[in-house]
Amino acid sequence: MQFWTVDTLKSHTLADHEQGEEISPGVVVQRRTFLRLGLSAAGLAALSGLGLSGCATGSRATSKGGPGPASAAASADEFVAAVMPQARALISAQAPDEEAYLAAVTTLLARVEPPPTWRMSPTGQGWDIDNIAYYPPIVLMQIKMAPKSVIHLHDHRHYNGVLLATQGAARCRNIDIVQPDGNRLDVADGEVPAKGEDFLIRQNVDTVLRPRQLSTLTRDRDNIHHVEAGDEGATLVDFFTHFSPKARSYELAWDGKPYDQAKGLFKVSWKDA
Repeated sequence: MQFWTVDTLKSHTLADHEQGEEISPGVVVQRRTFLRLGLSAAGLAALSGLGLSGCATGSRATSKGGPGPASAAASADEFVAAVMPQARALISAQAPDEEAYLAAVTTLLARVEPPPTWRMSPTGQGWDIDNIAYYPPIVLMQIKMAPKSVIHLHDHRHYNGVLLATQGAARCRNIDIVQPDGNRLDVADGEVPAKGEDFLIRQNVDTVLRPRQLSTLTRDRDNIHHVEAGDEGATLVDFFTHFSPKARSYELAWDGKPYDQAKGLFKVSWKDA
């Protein structure tokens, strides 16, 4: 599977649009390489009570399970406008607090009503993807998975994310790289084992996501995952925040059999890093 790069995202977003075209309320193609967001102050005020202010550098927090009771729905554009300032603050912070940021983002993401998909891109793997919004550094996507289809084991290098189920069910397994010598790689900065060598990963989470349930990952926590749709398939919303133009995913090769079952360890290698 070829995961989308930043350049691919940009090309997909701009396809079929011309300079000056308003592709949704307040969103105008300013140049063929840049989209400008211009939502009204009234629209932003409607989202003011979401606890997003200061989350990029606030105290550490984690988000588990579902996002809680639903409140007024938000459009994808409103979501982007509300999150963008904190996303930019996060990636520019000297000590970014990804956990607090993701905890705040999940509250709003649960309210987003994804627009009807109109340009799904098939992957040839039994699932299709639609790029709802791409305004660097954030990406909002929708994925439709056929029954029993699999998004194979892959990392999220230089970015964090939220995976939210909206229909059906999907098994999500979250995993970290493990160094047997006890040394810690700076995975958040993109430091990973070299291509061509086997290394160990540890499974931290194995859960089934159903509508309104979610999974989060940071650049160095649960950064690798494997997603498998249930018997009825699944529809998922994916939200990412890129810390670098180099952000992209790389697939891993494994046989799915534990190397050390007691410790939850598996042996893997990079397929395309």
